[in-house]
Amino acid sequence: MPDKDALWISNHAELRLTATPVLYHCEPIWSWKTSSLPDHAIWGVLDGSGTLTHNGASYGLNPGICFLFSPNDQIEAEQKPLDPLSLFVARFEILNTEGEPIPAQELTVPTGPIQTSNPTTLKAIANLALAWDAENDIEKRIQDHALRMLLLLIADASSASYDERIAQASSLIDSDLARKWTLEEISSKSGLSPSQFSRLFTKHFGEPPIQNLIHRRMKEAKRLVLETSLSIGEICAAVGYENQSFFERQFLKHVGFDAEALRRNRAI
Repeated sequence: MPDKDALWISNHAELRLTATPVLYHCEPIWSWKTSSLPDHAIWGVLDGSGTLTHNGASYGLNPGICFLFSPNDQIEAEQKPLDPLSLFVARFEILNTEGEPIPAQELTVPTGPIQTSNPTTLKAIANLALAWDAENDIEKRIQDHALRMLLLLIADASSASYDERIAQASSLIDSDLARKWTLEEISSKSGLSPSQFSRLFTKHFGEPPIQNLIHRRMKEAKRLVLETSLSIGEICAAVGYENQSFFERQFLKHVGFDAEALRRNRAI
């Protein structure tokens, strides 16, 4: 009898939703806690950052991280107020071929987070599972297939264990986006060689460290443009750029709007 792991569940079990899958765009003061989860759940981090404690073990939250929780799990989560989380959540029962719930102790599921290889893939599959018409048989089947794809994603990624060194490096970068980070400096703080760090970081986040840093800076710059009265020059400095013209070109390239134009129309 094979282990009833995420791969087995995806291929053989019946998945019965206990609530409609949802996407939470968490408010800055959001936090969540449960002392006993009522059913199985998939949590996927689509955006933002924070921390989560699962049965006493703490983990960092970043885009692309996914959890497969079991009934009675104890969970406590909070986010960084300046980097709010967007979470995909699906709750369900896992049933056998007779339609009876499979006891949690008979299932082999990851005990910690799974870092998917590409956050964009997680987001695309999660979106398929959202907002389908429960009365439409075809849409229900699409939703079921999406949940099974998420379990396959978890099964594929679980072969590579969550690396706390990369999660801590990610949090370190976020704590000081204006710093002139180098690959050598970040890798040394993680206890890894530059090549090891680059390989693991790219595997976790789907892009090399320097490219990822640029995306983080542009995301923060967009937030500052939309939510503060700082001048564009001040924002440029706040995210680590000395040349404002270069910053503005980067902003236009990555955000898709000129910074001043975006500020003039904050509803964009």
